[in-house]
Amino acid sequence: MQATRSSAPAKVILFGEHFVVEGQPAIAAAISLRAHVTVEPADTDGILVYSKNLGLLEEYRFAERGAWSGKMLSIAIAAYTAMESLGRKSGVKVTVDSEIPPGSGMGSSAAVAVATTHATFRAFGEEPDLKEVSRIAFEAEKVVHGKPSGIDNTVATYGGVIAYRKGEGFIPLKAELNGVRLVLADSGVPRNTGEMVKRVLELKNTYPSVLEPLYHAAGRLVVEAARRLEEGDYESLGRLMNVNHGFLSAIGVSTLELEKLVYTARRAGALGSKLTGAGGGGFIVALVTAEKEKEVVEALRQLSPRIFSVEISSEGVRKEPL
Repeated sequence: MQATRSSAPAKVILFGEHFVVEGQPAIAAAISLRAHVTVEPADTDGILVYSKNLGLLEEYRFAERGAWSGKMLSIAIAAYTAMESLGRKSGVKVTVDSEIPPGSGMGSSAAVAVATTHATFRAFGEEPDLKEVSRIAFEAEKVVHGKPSGIDNTVATYGGVIAYRKGEGFIPLKAELNGVRLVLADSGVPRNTGEMVKRVLELKNTYPSVLEPLYHAAGRLVVEAARRLEEGDYESLGRLMNVNHGFLSAIGVSTLELEKLVYTARRAGALGSKLTGAGGGGFIVALVTAEKEKEVVEALRQLSPRIFSVEISSEGVRKEPL
């Protein structure tokens, strides 16, 4: 067994959040923020998990497998399940160093689970099968999210841009953002995904005849956005982001803080902007040209505690030098 290092990308939902829960399509993209994980042999009868970001060390002993609990349980489960898949088991230390803000809707836990699984396979001298890496990370994600959609682990494993519909799986889109970037700005308000999803479904069940056409329109928008994305028509893409934000605002998941960021980005010259993820807090995403990037970032900085300017990452999980 040897020490190895792998990394996997964060994701951002570009179109279709919330509506995807009820069977409409969504588009998600891997971005250039990454979670780095090192797996190495350790003198322990279990799995040591150390997070550089949290300054936290936890031990998960093999003998106590049924009673495991802790903040980093999903990471231990990813490493353990990878070992089970190989039919090998020995003491390891997993060290996490992530650029992805946790609880941001950017798939932080999935990226860490994917990188952990990939690095564990490699530590035992096995070439990782990406389908198996994604499957194991999905199992680990259940610890964090209960019923994950599978979007996060798929994007973290394969990278690029995907279209997804519940029950139908994933389609890769041929999309490269040439000459444009994504700017992500934090509203400073933590989000509660479960609460927001519940609230939206309550609204839909109360006014089905009003909301159903909106859901249908949101689905049509995603199909149109996929076409524009593959054509490289960024101006149309930006306008569709604005429309998608209007839909999200209509179903009640925007907030004053998010609206201020969305409109500040547009005023500063973004091609389009919208909240991303569950809403109620969290981040907005703006599509910007290289020429306008600085202006948009500076305008958002007046309102946002954290800003990331990122590119779409065509690469998913990959090995890294130690």
